[in-house]
Amino acid sequence: MKTKEEKKKIVEELKDLFQKSQKFIFVSLLNINSEIQNEIKTQIKKLGGIFKVVKKNLLKLANRNINIEKEEFKQPFGVIFDLNDINNIDIFRTLLNLKEKHNIQLIEGVINNKILSSEEILEIGKLPSKEILIQRSIGTVNGLLVKFMQLLKNPLIRFNSVSYTHLTLPTSDLV
Repeated sequence: MKTKEEKKKIVEELKDLFQKSQKFIFVSLLNINSEIQNEIKTQIKKLGGIFKVVKKNLLKLANRNINIEKEEFKQPFGVIFDLNDINNIDIFRTLLNLKEKHNIQLIEGVINNKILSSEEILEIGKLPSKEILIQRSIGTVNGLLVKFMQLLKNPLIRFNSVSYTHLTLPTSDLV
């Protein structure tokens, strides 16, 4: 059993983590062994996050805005603090992979004080990376510019091909 001083230290550490992170996710630890917990902890740490398993009372003392009285919080759970930029969704992708691999259950998440369901967290994990979205946007704009340039270079050729088709039509089709 932890002493009162140790518990105060844990609460202060949790308060600090809540202030530093704009995203945190609650993960159910039901049917998850220590090996899988260590894998979660290792992968989250590689991505700049922190995985903590704490008592509900200490969590409540650290952040009173969290409603852990819900039914989903009656089971053991851990908290993933994402200390990265708000636009970085690597941890969400990792959670999606872990769900597919080990069938972990997500309880809910919070991004900028907005509560997300487990389904919303997984949908965010399915989004392409920022780099891929930028490449797709550049490709689309580039394709449009190429078509526009071709149109500017060849307006008379297109006009001639259209007028030529009208001139070659038989006169019986014009009536």
